[in-house]
Amino acid sequence: MKYLLYPFALIFYIFLLFRKFLYSIKICKRYTPPITTISVGNLSLGGNGKTPHTIYTARLLINNGYHVAIILRGYKRKTHGFIEVDMNATVDDVGDEALIYKRNFGNALTVAVCENRAKGIKILLNQYPQLDVILLDDAMQHLGVKPQMQLLLSDYSHPFYKDHLLPVGRLREPRSAYKRADAIIITKFPAIFSPILFNDISQNIQLLPNQKLFLSYIFYKKFIPVFDKNLNNNFESKNPYVIFAFTAIANYHGFNEYLLLKCKDLVKFNFPDHHQFTEKDIIKLIKSFNDYPSTNKIIVTTEKDVPRLEHPSIKNFLVDLPIYYVPIDVRFHHNAHMKLNYDKYIIDYVRQNQANNRIS
Repeated sequence: MKYLLYPFALIFYIFLLFRKFLYSIKICKRYTPPITTISVGNLSLGGNGKTPHTIYTARLLINNGYHVAIILRGYKRKTHGFIEVDMNATVDDVGDEALIYKRNFGNALTVAVCENRAKGIKILLNQYPQLDVILLDDAMQHLGVKPQMQLLLSDYSHPFYKDHLLPVGRLREPRSAYKRADAIIITKFPAIFSPILFNDISQNIQLLPNQKLFLSYIFYKKFIPVFDKNLNNNFESKNPYVIFAFTAIANYHGFNEYLLLKCKDLVKFNFPDHHQFTEKDIIKLIKSFNDYPSTNKIIVTTEKDVPRLEHPSIKNFLVDLPIYYVPIDVRFHHNAHMKLNYDKYIIDYVRQNQANNRIS
Protein backbone atom coordinates (compact mmCIF):
# COMPACT_ATOMS: atom_id res chain seq x y z
CA MET A 1 0.00 0.00 0.00
CA LYS A 2 2.76 2.46 0.92
CA TYR A 3 4.22 2.25 -2.59
CA LEU A 4 1.06 3.92 -3.87
CA LEU A 5 1.91 6.90 -1.66
CA TYR A 6 5.34 7.60 -3.16
CA PRO A 7 3.98 10.02 -5.81
CA PHE A 8 2.44 12.09 -3.00
CA ALA A 9 5.75 12.02 -1.12
CA LEU A 10 7.44 13.31 -4.28
CA ILE A 11 4.92 16.16 -4.53
CA PHE A 12 5.56 16.99 -0.87
CA TYR A 13 9.32 16.94 -1.52
CA ILE A 14 8.96 19.35 -4.46
CA PHE A 15 6.89 21.68 -2.27
CA LEU A 16 9.63 21.64 0.41
CA LEU A 17 12.29 22.42 -2.19
CA PHE A 18 10.25 25.33 -3.54
CA ARG A 19 9.69 26.68 -0.03
CA LYS A 20 13.41 26.47 0.71
CA PHE A 21 14.16 28.18 -2.62
CA LEU A 22 11.94 31.14 -1.69
CA TYR A 23 14.03 31.67 1.45
CA SER A 24 17.31 31.24 -0.45
CA ILE A 25 16.45 34.05 -2.90
CA LYS A 26 15.08 36.14 0.01
CA ILE A 27 11.52 36.41 -1.24
CA CYS A 28 10.75 34.98 2.19
CA LYS A 29 12.93 36.61 4.82
CA ARG A 30 14.63 34.97 7.79
CA TYR A 31 15.00 36.76 11.11
CA THR A 32 18.21 36.28 13.09
CA PRO A 33 17.57 37.15 16.75
CA PRO A 34 20.20 39.32 18.47
CA ILE A 35 20.54 36.94 21.44
CA THR A 36 21.35 33.26 21.78
CA THR A 37 18.48 31.28 20.26
CA ILE A 38 18.29 27.49 20.46
CA SER A 39 15.80 25.48 18.43
CA VAL A 40 14.64 22.14 19.83
CA GLY A 41 13.06 20.27 16.94
CA ASN A 42 12.75 17.05 14.98
CA LEU A 43 12.33 15.80 11.43
CA SER A 44 9.44 13.45 12.10
CA LEU A 45 5.99 13.88 13.56
CA GLY A 46 5.56 13.97 17.36
CA GLY A 47 6.73 11.48 19.93
CA ASN A 48 10.43 12.35 20.03
CA GLY A 49 10.44 13.78 23.55
CA LYS A 50 10.67 17.43 22.59
CA THR A 51 8.81 18.79 25.63
CA PRO A 52 10.88 17.08 28.37
CA HIS A 53 14.13 17.91 26.54
CA THR A 54 13.13 21.55 26.29
CA ILE A 55 12.33 21.53 30.01
CA TYR A 56 15.70 19.90 30.76
CA THR A 57 17.57 22.50 28.71
CA ALA A 58 15.63 25.41 30.20
CA ARG A 59 16.30 24.17 33.75
CA LEU A 60 19.98 23.71 32.96
CA LEU A 61 20.27 27.30 31.74
CA ILE A 62 18.22 28.79 34.58
CA ASN A 63 20.27 26.91 37.18
CA ASN A 64 23.38 28.45 35.63
CA GLY A 65 22.06 31.96 36.07
CA TYR A 66 20.62 32.72 32.64
CA HIS A 67 17.33 34.51 31.93
CA VAL A 68 15.41 32.17 29.64
CA ALA A 69 12.24 32.28 27.57
CA ILE A 70 10.46 29.60 25.55
CA ILE A 71 8.37 30.48 22.54
CA LEU A 72 6.15 28.04 20.67
CA ARG A 73 3.22 28.03 18.31
CA GLY A 74 0.63 26.85 20.83
CA TYR A 75 -0.68 23.91 18.84
CA LYS A 76 -4.49 23.49 18.82
CA ARG A 77 -5.14 26.58 20.91
CA LYS A 78 -8.28 28.56 20.09
CA THR A 79 -6.60 31.96 20.15
CA HIS A 80 -4.34 33.80 17.71
CA GLY A 81 -1.33 36.08 17.87
CA PHE A 82 1.15 36.66 20.68
CA ILE A 83 0.15 35.61 24.20
CA GLU A 84 2.41 35.46 27.22
CA VAL A 85 1.50 32.42 29.30
CA ASP A 86 0.59 32.83 32.95
CA MET A 87 -0.48 30.32 35.60
CA ASN A 88 -4.16 31.07 34.97
CA ALA A 89 -4.04 30.26 31.25
CA THR A 90 -6.04 27.33 29.87
CA VAL A 91 -5.36 24.79 27.17
CA ASP A 92 -7.78 26.67 24.91
CA ASP A 93 -5.77 29.86 25.42
CA VAL A 94 -2.23 28.60 24.80
CA GLY A 95 -2.20 24.83 24.19
CA ASP A 96 -1.08 22.00 26.45
CA GLU A 97 2.71 22.21 26.00
CA ALA A 98 2.91 25.91 26.90
CA LEU A 99 1.04 25.20 30.14
CA ILE A 100 3.43 22.37 31.00
CA TYR A 101 6.40 24.72 30.60
CA LYS A 102 4.87 27.42 32.75
CA ARG A 103 3.73 25.04 35.49
CA ASN A 104 7.20 23.51 35.72
CA PHE A 105 8.96 26.85 36.25
CA GLY A 106 6.46 29.49 37.32
CA ASN A 107 7.97 32.98 37.32
CA ALA A 108 11.48 31.61 36.76
CA LEU A 109 10.70 31.16 33.06
CA THR A 110 8.98 33.35 30.48
CA VAL A 111 6.72 31.38 28.13
CA ALA A 112 4.91 32.77 25.10
CA VAL A 113 2.94 31.46 22.14
CA CYS A 114 2.89 33.01 18.69
CA GLU A 115 2.34 31.53 15.23
CA ASN A 116 4.90 33.96 13.83
CA ARG A 117 7.98 33.08 15.86
CA ALA A 118 9.98 36.07 14.53
CA LYS A 119 7.26 38.49 15.64
CA GLY A 120 6.98 36.73 18.98
CA ILE A 121 10.72 36.96 19.65
CA LYS A 122 10.73 40.68 18.89
CA ILE A 123 7.89 41.25 21.35
CA LEU A 124 9.66 39.20 24.02
CA LEU A 125 12.90 41.14 23.60
CA ASN A 126 11.02 44.42 23.80
CA GLN A 127 9.26 43.37 27.00
CA TYR A 128 12.22 41.52 28.57
CA PRO A 129 15.50 43.11 27.42
CA GLN A 130 17.33 41.15 30.15
CA LEU A 131 16.75 37.83 28.36
CA ASP A 132 19.88 35.80 27.65
CA VAL A 133 18.49 32.76 25.80
CA ILE A 134 15.35 31.95 23.86
CA LEU A 135 14.37 28.32 23.29
CA LEU A 136 12.29 27.67 20.18
CA ASP A 137 9.94 24.74 20.65
CA ASP A 138 9.45 22.64 17.49
CA ALA A 139 10.94 25.19 15.11
CA MET A 140 13.19 23.15 12.85
CA GLN A 141 10.72 23.55 9.99
CA HIS A 142 9.99 27.19 10.90
CA LEU A 143 12.37 28.82 8.43
CA GLY A 144 11.27 32.33 9.32
CA VAL A 145 13.74 32.34 12.24
CA LYS A 146 17.42 31.44 11.99
CA PRO A 147 18.51 30.08 15.38
CA GLN A 148 22.12 30.13 16.51
CA MET A 149 21.91 26.47 17.56
CA GLN A 150 19.76 23.66 16.18
CA LEU A 151 19.08 20.60 18.33
CA LEU A 152 17.59 17.67 16.43
CA LEU A 153 15.72 15.01 18.42
CA SER A 154 15.05 11.52 17.09
CA ASP A 155 13.34 8.60 18.82
CA TYR A 156 15.64 5.59 19.28
CA SER A 157 12.86 3.18 18.24
CA HIS A 158 11.98 5.22 15.11
CA PRO A 159 15.17 7.05 14.06
CA PHE A 160 14.98 9.54 11.22
CA TYR A 161 17.60 7.67 9.17
CA LYS A 162 15.23 4.67 8.84
CA ASP A 163 12.14 6.74 8.07
CA HIS A 164 10.54 8.14 4.92
CA LEU A 165 8.97 11.41 3.86
CA LEU A 166 5.26 11.97 4.46
CA PRO A 167 2.87 10.36 3.63
CA VAL A 168 4.95 7.20 3.10
CA GLY A 169 6.62 7.64 6.49
CA ARG A 170 6.61 10.22 9.28
CA LEU A 171 9.29 12.66 8.12
CA ARG A 172 8.36 16.30 7.68
CA GLU A 173 11.60 16.89 5.77
CA PRO A 174 14.01 14.65 3.84
CA ARG A 175 16.55 12.72 5.91
CA SER A 176 19.31 14.98 4.57
CA ALA A 177 17.87 17.88 6.60
CA TYR A 178 19.72 16.47 9.61
CA LYS A 179 22.79 18.28 8.25
CA ARG A 180 21.33 21.58 9.53
CA ALA A 181 21.59 20.37 13.12
CA ASP A 182 24.45 21.31 15.41
CA ALA A 183 23.68 18.40 17.73
CA ILE A 184 21.58 15.27 17.38
CA ILE A 185 19.93 13.74 20.43
CA ILE A 186 18.75 10.14 20.17
CA THR A 187 15.92 10.06 22.71
CA LYS A 188 14.36 7.16 24.65
CA PHE A 189 17.60 5.22 24.43
CA PRO A 190 17.92 2.26 26.86
CA ALA A 191 18.85 3.38 30.37
CA ILE A 192 21.80 0.97 30.34
CA PHE A 193 24.40 2.27 27.92
CA SER A 194 25.54 -0.03 25.11
CA PRO A 195 28.70 0.82 23.15
CA ILE A 196 27.51 -1.47 20.34
CA LEU A 197 24.24 0.41 19.94
CA PHE A 198 26.05 3.74 20.18
CA ASN A 199 28.48 2.79 17.41
CA ASP A 200 25.64 1.50 15.24
CA ILE A 201 23.77 4.81 15.58
CA SER A 202 26.92 6.83 14.85
CA GLN A 203 27.57 4.87 11.67
CA ASN A 204 23.97 5.20 10.47
CA ILE A 205 23.78 8.95 11.03
CA GLN A 206 27.15 9.74 9.45
CA LEU A 207 27.81 12.83 11.56
CA LEU A 208 29.36 15.85 9.94
CA PRO A 209 32.62 17.14 11.49
CA ASN A 210 30.81 19.98 13.27
CA GLN A 211 27.99 17.83 14.69
CA LYS A 212 27.69 16.28 18.13
CA LEU A 213 25.75 13.18 19.14
CA PHE A 214 24.02 12.65 22.50
CA LEU A 215 21.90 9.84 23.92
CA SER A 216 19.12 10.41 26.44
CA TYR A 217 16.70 8.17 28.28
CA ILE A 218 13.47 8.61 30.22
CA PHE A 219 13.26 8.48 34.00
CA TYR A 220 9.74 8.04 35.38
CA LYS A 221 8.97 9.70 38.70
CA LYS A 222 6.35 8.98 41.37
CA PHE A 223 2.65 9.07 40.52
CA ILE A 224 0.98 12.37 41.42
CA PRO A 225 -2.80 12.83 41.95
CA VAL A 226 -4.42 15.06 39.32
CA PHE A 227 -7.39 16.38 41.29
CA ASP A 228 -7.48 14.94 44.83
CA LYS A 229 -4.06 15.71 46.34
CA ASN A 230 -4.88 13.49 49.33
CA LEU A 231 -4.89 10.30 47.29
CA ASN A 232 -2.32 7.67 48.21
CA ASN A 233 0.47 7.44 45.64
CA ASN A 234 2.30 4.40 46.98
CA PHE A 235 1.54 1.49 44.68
CA GLU A 236 4.30 -0.87 45.78
CA SER A 237 1.83 -3.12 47.58
CA LYS A 238 1.24 -6.86 47.80
CA ASN A 239 -2.03 -6.40 45.92
CA PRO A 240 -1.01 -4.78 42.62
CA TYR A 241 -3.40 -2.38 41.00
CA VAL A 242 -5.28 -2.47 37.75
CA ILE A 243 -4.27 0.62 35.77
CA PHE A 244 -6.38 2.38 33.18
CA ALA A 245 -3.99 4.25 30.89
CA PHE A 246 -5.69 7.35 29.50
CA THR A 247 -3.45 9.31 27.13
CA ALA A 248 -3.34 11.46 24.01
CA ILE A 249 0.34 11.53 23.13
CA ALA A 250 2.14 10.71 19.89
CA ASN A 251 4.10 7.71 21.16
CA TYR A 252 2.35 5.98 24.04
CA HIS A 253 4.09 2.61 23.73
CA GLY A 254 6.94 3.38 26.13
CA PHE A 255 4.51 4.83 28.68
CA ASN A 256 2.30 1.74 28.48
CA GLU A 257 5.31 -0.55 28.86
CA TYR A 258 6.31 1.29 32.02
CA LEU A 259 2.79 1.02 33.46
CA LEU A 260 2.75 -2.72 32.75
CA LEU A 261 5.57 -3.06 35.27
CA LYS A 262 3.42 -1.36 37.90
CA CYS A 263 0.15 -3.30 37.62
CA LYS A 264 -1.47 -6.70 37.28
CA ASP A 265 -3.55 -5.57 34.31
CA LEU A 266 -3.43 -2.58 31.99
CA VAL A 267 -6.55 -1.25 30.27
CA LYS A 268 -5.56 1.10 27.46
CA PHE A 269 -7.36 4.24 26.32
CA ASN A 270 -4.90 5.78 23.86
CA PHE A 271 -5.93 8.70 21.64
CA PRO A 272 -4.07 10.65 18.93
CA ASP A 273 -1.55 13.32 19.96
CA HIS A 274 -3.12 16.52 21.38
CA HIS A 275 -6.63 15.01 21.20
CA GLN A 276 -9.07 17.11 23.22
CA PHE A 277 -10.96 14.63 25.35
CA THR A 278 -14.73 14.73 24.92
CA GLU A 279 -17.58 13.91 27.24
CA LYS A 280 -18.11 10.74 25.21
CA ASP A 281 -14.49 9.68 25.80
CA ILE A 282 -14.83 10.24 29.54
CA ILE A 283 -18.14 8.40 29.84
CA LYS A 284 -16.62 5.40 28.05
CA LEU A 285 -13.63 5.49 30.42
CA ILE A 286 -15.83 5.73 33.53
CA LYS A 287 -18.07 2.85 32.43
CA SER A 288 -15.08 0.60 31.77
CA PHE A 289 -13.51 1.64 35.08
CA ASN A 290 -16.67 0.99 37.11
CA ASP A 291 -17.37 -2.34 35.39
CA TYR A 292 -13.92 -3.76 36.05
CA PRO A 293 -14.22 -6.35 38.87
CA SER A 294 -11.54 -5.03 41.22
CA THR A 295 -11.29 -2.52 44.04
CA ASN A 296 -7.58 -1.87 43.46
CA LYS A 297 -7.77 0.22 40.32
CA ILE A 298 -6.64 3.65 39.26
CA ILE A 299 -6.49 5.86 36.16
CA VAL A 300 -3.09 7.08 35.02
CA THR A 301 -2.24 9.72 32.45
CA THR A 302 0.76 11.81 31.43
CA GLU A 303 1.71 15.28 32.60
CA LYS A 304 1.09 16.54 29.07
CA ASP A 305 -2.52 15.30 29.19
CA VAL A 306 -3.41 16.94 32.50
CA PRO A 307 -4.31 20.40 31.10
CA ARG A 308 -6.82 18.79 28.75
CA LEU A 309 -8.38 16.78 31.57
CA GLU A 310 -8.93 20.08 33.40
CA HIS A 311 -11.14 21.38 30.59
CA PRO A 312 -14.46 22.60 32.04
CA SER A 313 -16.46 20.37 29.69
CA ILE A 314 -15.14 17.16 31.31
CA LYS A 315 -13.50 18.06 34.64
CA ASN A 316 -16.64 17.53 36.72
CA PHE A 317 -16.86 13.92 35.52
CA LEU A 318 -13.36 13.21 36.77
CA VAL A 319 -12.77 15.00 40.07
CA ASP A 320 -14.00 12.09 42.22
CA LEU A 321 -11.99 9.43 40.39
CA PRO A 322 -8.52 8.17 41.45
CA ILE A 323 -6.59 9.81 38.60
CA TYR A 324 -2.81 10.21 38.62
CA TYR A 325 -0.17 11.47 36.24
CA VAL A 326 3.43 10.35 35.92
CA PRO A 327 6.03 13.15 35.61
CA ILE A 328 9.14 12.27 33.65
CA ASP A 329 12.70 13.52 33.48
CA VAL A 330 15.21 12.99 30.74
CA ARG A 331 18.75 11.98 31.59
CA PHE A 332 21.79 11.87 29.37
CA HIS A 333 24.40 9.19 29.03
CA HIS A 334 27.73 10.72 30.01
CA ASN A 335 30.70 8.39 29.62
CA ALA A 336 33.94 7.91 27.74
CA HIS A 337 32.17 6.74 24.59
CA MET A 338 30.13 9.93 24.38
CA LYS A 339 33.30 12.08 24.64
CA LEU A 340 31.17 15.14 25.43
CA ASN A 341 28.81 16.07 28.24
CA TYR A 342 25.48 17.57 27.08
CA ASP A 343 25.28 20.01 29.97
CA LYS A 344 28.79 21.28 29.34
CA TYR A 345 28.13 21.50 25.60
CA ILE A 346 25.08 23.74 26.08
CA ILE A 347 26.54 25.95 28.80
CA ASP A 348 29.86 26.41 27.01
CA TYR A 349 28.07 27.34 23.79
CA VAL A 350 25.79 29.88 25.46
CA ARG A 351 28.63 31.40 27.47
CA GLN A 352 30.82 31.79 24.38
CA ASN A 353 28.04 33.24 22.24
CA GLN A 354 26.50 35.75 24.60
CA ALA A 355 26.58 39.17 22.99
CA ASN A 356 26.17 40.81 26.38
CA ASN A 357 27.49 38.26 28.84
CA ARG A 358 26.65 39.17 32.42
CA ILE A 359 28.02 35.89 33.77
CA SER A 360 31.76 35.40 34.08
